[in-house]
Amino acid sequence: SHDGAGSFFTIAPNTAAPLTLLAQDKGNQSPACLDSSQYGFYFSPSTTNSTKWTISIEGGGWCYDEQLCYLRSKMALGSSKGWSATAGCGCMNTMGDALDQDCNCLYMPYCDGASFSGYREDPWKVPGGEPTEELIFRGIKNLDATLDWAFEHGMDTATEFVLTGGSAGGLSTFLHADRVAARLRLQAPECTKIRAAPVVGYFLDHDNYKHTSGVPNTPSWSHANYTSWMKHIYYMQNLTFGEDGGLTADCERKHSEEPWLCFMSPHMEDVIQTPFFMFNSKYDSWQLANEFQSGWETPQEQQGVLDYGQDFLKQFQPVSSSSSKHGAFITSCICHGCPWGNDTSLGFEKNNSGPYEAYARWMDGRDVGLAAIHIDPRLPNGDGAIHDTKCSPFPTGTV
Repeated sequence: SHDGAGSFFTIAPNTAAPLTLLAQDKGNQSPACLDSSQYGFYFSPSTTNSTKWTISIEGGGWCYDEQLCYLRSKMALGSSKGWSATAGCGCMNTMGDALDQDCNCLYMPYCDGASFSGYREDPWKVPGGEPTEELIFRGIKNLDATLDWAFEHGMDTATEFVLTGGSAGGLSTFLHADRVAARLRLQAPECTKIRAAPVVGYFLDHDNYKHTSGVPNTPSWSHANYTSWMKHIYYMQNLTFGEDGGLTADCERKHSEEPWLCFMSPHMEDVIQTPFFMFNSKYDSWQLANEFQSGWETPQEQQGVLDYGQDFLKQFQPVSSSSSKHGAFITSCICHGCPWGNDTSLGFEKNNSGPYEAYARWMDGRDVGLAAIHIDPRLPNGDGAIHDTKCSPFPTGTV
């Protein structure tokens, strides 16, 4: 985190941006990290007076209960006190068949534990903790205050905008694409292209391999499934659907009986109005470790991994319809920090176009509908044909 790379899926510029910390002058509406420290970001302005903008959101998982959030509040993913003085930012605008190397790029570190979605006016106590152990949940305020600053510093003249993020930042991208787009339409009237590019942010609603459960704020919670974890975050951080909420009203209407599902990308991506291009593995290694919660040593576990890939494609179906305005590159590489820039590793089609070329063709309108949906049909790691070191090994011919 905050190591100057800007993000793990693009190449950050050589010139690092300084940390800007936001004022906390709006009382309990002020932006803040879990420990109440100031929220901030890193902004690299264009060196060529470009009017293209990228906002890139950091990932870093979630804290699934109060005790885990309190532990996180002592780290860079929950406090700004130790953040680097500078960090980079990678543009996700495109030029030709590649990523543009120059844009106005704003990198948002992550310190709220709920993908910039929660808000509580008052501090939240840690069950079983000391009286002084409390948490501040201001994720949506961090996002909104950052946007306020960006519009005051040139984003009102943007002509092209991309919201992106990796992992938990990828979920943030799904969740907030329409919120950001609405503000751009209002405050940047010349911005004619507004897009989103979530990277490894499509986390399935999926049970774990052993079908175990647990109780929040106890050791057993680590054995619960991902859906239970996200449901607890929904209530703990007070995720809502209004002005102070990080979830969308369209999704609330869709899931009125189970509103926490709107905190999960497969349940809300079909109501996103902003065109997005998602980068993901159908055998995502973080999901296999933390959702599937098993390795793949036995034939039964290996079959479970293959089933996970099939379940990914089922949940992905709304994105991949012929009428979709969205795009995607879905790899079979078992990865989370995937080698998206390595065309020769992940390319699988006749023209061997890689992820960024496919994304660029979608961005400028050359590929639309099904032509913009690229799904590697092969089993893990291209049936053994992908040898990139970022792809976790999987036995071939054993299932």
